[in-house]
Amino acid sequence: MKISSVLITPRLGPQNRDWVLMKVETDEGIVGLGEWSPHASESQLDAVKHLLIGSDPMNVNALYYPSQPHPGLWSLGGIGAGVEIALWDIVGKKLGIPVHQLLGGKLRDRIRMYCDCHSGTFWTQAEFAVRWDRAYQSKEMDPAHAVDAFVQMALAVELEGFTCIKFDADFATPQKRDRYDRSMSRPEQAYVVEAMTAVRKALNPATDLALDLHGSYNAVDALSIAKKLEPLDLLWLEDPVRWEWGNVDTMVQIAMQTRVPICTGELLFGAKSHRELVVRQACSILEPDFPRSGGPIELRRIAEMAEMYYMSVAPHNMDSPLTAIAAAHVCATIPNLLALEYHSHNIPLWSTMLDLKNPIQDGYIAVPEGPGLGVELDEGEIARHLPAGRAMWS
Repeated sequence: MKISSVLITPRLGPQNRDWVLMKVETDEGIVGLGEWSPHASESQLDAVKHLLIGSDPMNVNALYYPSQPHPGLWSLGGIGAGVEIALWDIVGKKLGIPVHQLLGGKLRDRIRMYCDCHSGTFWTQAEFAVRWDRAYQSKEMDPAHAVDAFVQMALAVELEGFTCIKFDADFATPQKRDRYDRSMSRPEQAYVVEAMTAVRKALNPATDLALDLHGSYNAVDALSIAKKLEPLDLLWLEDPVRWEWGNVDTMVQIAMQTRVPICTGELLFGAKSHRELVVRQACSILEPDFPRSGGPIELRRIAEMAEMYYMSVAPHNMDSPLTAIAAAHVCATIPNLLALEYHSHNIPLWSTMLDLKNPIQDGYIAVPEGPGLGVELDEGEIARHLPAGRAMWS
């Protein structure tokens, strides 16, 4: 069997949260589904086509790892990882078995999802910037960030069956003194503690609560807010500072000085880039993005490395439901899985674009048992969301 063509869709979904789906076709009529990056260049797509077309899709390793003179999908980072998903889909369909069985078999039948509730409401990046400016200039809190608004959002999501909920804690507040400085004023900290304390009290005691700082603050204030949040018994505090190459020392200092578990890793690609975080104990939970941090091959390597240090993984996931299903197959095989992210609560297309409708039920995704990924695209549904005049595949 040989790969005969590689096709992609136009961008789907809302601004700043869009997806590009991929179809890898073979000369035997077996089609693998994956995901392409909306930010990738035409030359990168040409490179993937040059690598794949005419190759045997059954040998995923040979296409993934670099070899002279070919770069391999690994060299493309997260872009290549999205393509890797399509290859596993082809292999599973050819052999008539699900992807999780190709990876050694599943340890669980369903995957726990944690719902990212953003900062109490759902906006695009552009809308968030407008509201941030408004709060900074007017010195008035946006109603969406009122304490009661956080509580109501948390209760609504919990009612859907989610047992883990995450909020962004770096939302715009009138107490921000300087829009460029990374300090977090004491009034800002007090308000975050007030809002999240109200959320914690409103939720079922068994429901986990996590917070994300997006690396928005300096080390002193990130540690300060972490210590003030300790009484809430958070599942984790995510990215207290922005982890960058060579700056793991700051993460170590924060992790060693607070009882709140620290979670990070979504910006990194590959197991090797996560290694120092694990070895230096700079965090308690790894959060590799699927597929930015790697597809099935790298995600399993990252999880295995973390498991050696008795560390759980909670993969970050902002992509299409197709990628979420692929992540579910991989997560089913990982012993140290904590939860998988659901980041598209406000995008109806996410729940309708597959033949498996509403894949999340009661806060979990059931791991498909069909060949390959076990799902197909609902192209009729997707066609209704295409840009005017655009074909589905090109």
